[in-house]
Amino acid sequence: MSRRLPFFLLSSWLVAACASPPAPPSLRPGQAIAVLMPNNRSGEPLLVAGGSLLDRYVFRAEPVTVGDVLAAEFRFQLADRSVAVIPQAVMAQAIDGQVPQSPQAAGEIVARGKLDALALYLEIRRWEPDAPTQPAFVIVGASASLVDPASGKVVWQLDRPALPIPTPGEVTLETAYETAARKLASQMVTAIKP
Repeated sequence: MSRRLPFFLLSSWLVAACASPPAPPSLRPGQAIAVLMPNNRSGEPLLVAGGSLLDRYVFRAEPVTVGDVLAAEFRFQLADRSVAVIPQAVMAQAIDGQVPQSPQAAGEIVARGKLDALALYLEIRRWEPDAPTQPAFVIVGASASLVDPASGKVVWQLDRPALPIPTPGEVTLETAYETAARKLASQMVTAIKP
């Protein structure tokens, strides 16, 4: 282990601890959220499944990315907190696989899809495991924004600086990525109150 790693972890924790969380967005009763596919700006494909030769040629499995898992976790966890969420099937039909490149683009996509919901724009800026096998943590930098499609205005935003998310006991990158995505969604969804 590098001598700088403990210092990095401690300083990252202190920065996060001192940052004040944003005020929760004010959602009107029954107001839905449309969870769009995250904008992966990490520069890596971040495959969770479907990347191996067996997956591609024998099982013909479709690739599943961290973005897919993250969007599904956001939908699940928001619904679990009694927040109305546009179902994935409706989203797929209305937006036709478009991935927004900015919060404003997310609002435009939802407006064009004629969805009566706030647009949830997710951005992955950094996603880096500490090791290729048995990763103890994944360093994650991400943000989430809720956009009013009618006005294009960002009504709520949460930036998560690049900090480690522990993935204890995970053996493969894929399962560590799933765990990190679930924990990231949980951290961000707790800031949204119905």
